Amino acid sequence: MSRRFGTSPRGRLVVADPRDQDAPRELTERIPPGEYPLQAAVLVGEGDYCGERFPVTEEPLVRLLIGAEPVVTWEMGLSEGDDPRLLLDGHAYGFGTDGASGGFADASGWKVLSGKIRRYYEEGDESAAEFVTDGCLRATDEETGGDLVSFYTEGDGTWPVWLGRSATGELVAVTVITSWLMDLRPV
Repeated sequence: MSRRFGTSPRGRLVVADPRDQDAPRELTERIPPGEYPLQAAVLVGEGDYCGERFPVTEEPLVRLLIGAEPVVTWEMGLSEGDDPRLLLDGHAYGFGTDGASGGFADASGWKVLSGKIRRYYEEGDESAAEFVTDGCLRATDEETGGDLVSFYTEGDGTWPVWLGRSATGELVAVTVITSWLMDLRPV
């Protein structure tokens, strides 16, 4: 499934929880200015609870699709001050959330856009944001033309951000794994 995402001309990407009022996590990697689709992988299957089977639909990852070339390598999306050499095996940098949500937006509009998302949830201001799919909101900053598209994670905690590169090294995707599925890796 795909959702629209627009950036301001600066291409400074924030991936963070829009409901968190702390400083947003801006990636050091810049993206070309433009408009990109936000896509979600959808898994459909069956669950079992106390012997009863039921349908299950999950969105285990979302990605901002920057380019059309296939991804051949992945690296952690880093912010200023992140040093991967300091991480223990199996650990990653990412954005924190206490509200089981995240979002993509240009840093120039983050304050205004995340404020709109908070107004939607905290004050019930339906003019501040719109649902683009089940559980995903979009807020637009008319001044910069940027959007913030939010998504849900499977819970609170820290969610890693991954950068996908093409065979030529060009950035083609920014991905967040949003589920605790065992051994799930971006491909």
